Amino acid sequence: MLKQKIHRINNFIGGGLVKKFVIWIVFIIMLLGILTTIFVQVSLTKTLSEELRERGQVISRNLAASILESILIEDTVYVHRLVENTKKTEKDVNYIYITDAGGKVLAHTFEGGFPGELLTVQINLENSPHLLDTGDGIIIDFTAPILDGRAGFVHIGMDETSMHKKIDQTSRAIITLTLFVGALGVLMAYIAGNYLTRPIRSLVKGTEEIGRGNLGYQIKTDSTDEINILSKAFNEMSYNLNNSINELRESEERYKKLVDSISDAIILVDSQKKILSWNSGAEKIFGYCLEEVAGSKINILFYTAIEDDNLEIQGGENVFKRKDGSNFPGLISNKPLQDRRNAGNVLVIKDITKQKDLENLEARLIQSEKLFMLGKLAAGVAHEINNPLTAISLHTQVMLKKTWDEKTDRRLQIINKETDRAARIVKRLLEFAHQSEPKISSVDINREIDNLLNVLEPQLNGTKITTDLTHLPFIMADREQIQQVIMNILTNSIQSITKDGKISIKTVVKHGYIEIDVKDNGCGISQDNIGRIFDPFFTTKMPGEGTGLGLSICYGIIKKHNGSIDVKSEVGIGTTFTIKLPI
Repeated sequence: MLKQKIHRINNFIGGGLVKKFVIWIVFIIMLLGILTTIFVQVSLTKTLSEELRERGQVISRNLAASILESILIEDTVYVHRLVENTKKTEKDVNYIYITDAGGKVLAHTFEGGFPGELLTVQINLENSPHLLDTGDGIIIDFTAPILDGRAGFVHIGMDETSMHKKIDQTSRAIITLTLFVGALGVLMAYIAGNYLTRPIRSLVKGTEEIGRGNLGYQIKTDSTDEINILSKAFNEMSYNLNNSINELRESEERYKKLVDSISDAIILVDSQKKILSWNSGAEKIFGYCLEEVAGSKINILFYTAIEDDNLEIQGGENVFKRKDGSNFPGLISNKPLQDRRNAGNVLVIKDITKQKDLENLEARLIQSEKLFMLGKLAAGVAHEINNPLTAISLHTQVMLKKTWDEKTDRRLQIINKETDRAARIVKRLLEFAHQSEPKISSVDINREIDNLLNVLEPQLNGTKITTDLTHLPFIMADREQIQQVIMNILTNSIQSITKDGKISIKTVVKHGYIEIDVKDNGCGISQDNIGRIFDPFFTTKMPGEGTGLGLSICYGIIKKHNGSIDVKSEVGIGTTFTIKLPI
């Protein structure tokens, strides 16, 4: 409690240590002066009061003994003279009067006549001093019996005025001395405070210098007391702090160089998925400088924004977005990071565009090599099969011209039908094996799409086709082959739809290419089969409904036009084919 009160007083005083030191010294001196004055007043009052009472009693008794004989012989003149002389010679005596045993006043020192009220007071107060208020001050009345009261009484009134004057004089002297000592104490306290706080001010300056970044600042002191020990400890702390900070800066610089030397993007995010910092690799990959993205959500770097702030960022392959709006594939790894301030994550993003391009190129080379080998095989097989098929077809045609029974005629028709189907397959094999070079001419893709939609209208069976055809430049391509590709994809889409069919066709210009997107809501392609749909003879249709060569032929045509064809599909949702042809 006392400590808290002192703390409040210090806060109220305010200022520096010297001010507080001086005020506290003055306060202590004044408090001691007041206590001394009170103590002296009490002690002096008690001493002087006792002395005054003893003197009163002695004077009254001596006077009673001196006038005994004169009272007995009734010598009132001597009594008067003795009373007057006693009043004059004894200090502090205010009055003296003598009464006989019956209370009659025999002599007194009152100039204006004896006050009668004194006779009524002394009756019950014999032989003991008592206080009387005369209006001008307090009088101590002493009563001494003459001959045990049979000859009368001596009454003496002692005045306390002089006693109080002494006490007042002594108090003023003490107060004056206290003020003088206080003034001297202020001066000495100020000098001592400045002297004692000088090392402390040096310490304060040292802490301010360190606060401003002047690490390693040293304090100079010539004292040999505890302040010197504190100053040495401060200097050692400052030295060690400077060395530690320098080592930390060097370590941070090495770490920064190490992180910046990594070509992958290293990004530090907080618990709210806000970007705190990243390396130069991230700046090169995404095109932003750190100041542009610091404090922003990591969502801005994803091609498909992550709306849920609490969603954990999963590691693995994802698509990211650069500052210029372009996107790229990347591998992301996510590691939690916990420090004293907050919890966050370290994200490492690797641009795998080149790897993807190499994979695609490798896949295309494999596909091309596969098509080449299969083409040679298909050409040989087609030629070998075509001759017997021709013979079977001719003999069947001859036999059909003759009259047979109904059962034989039906079987011959089946043989002829299947022979025609086999012939068509051989024809497709030959087309696949001997794909002719494109006959290049100027082609308007949007017009070709409109023409194909008119041709396919009878086959739609309620399927709704919508188009979003933006203005396209003409391209140099083989019109018939491009028609064949688009026709094949649209036919596949129509055949994949079961009910409430919808097909959308969209064209757009991107990065020097014309893109044709054909999207349907058909049955879709499983992930196990989607990588094989461009392989020759691969089909998901029922036996007898397709040869599996349509998409292979489309793939070969687009490759000869220096373009690309890609597919994305999800079972039960639909399929999207994307064709890119150079302008």
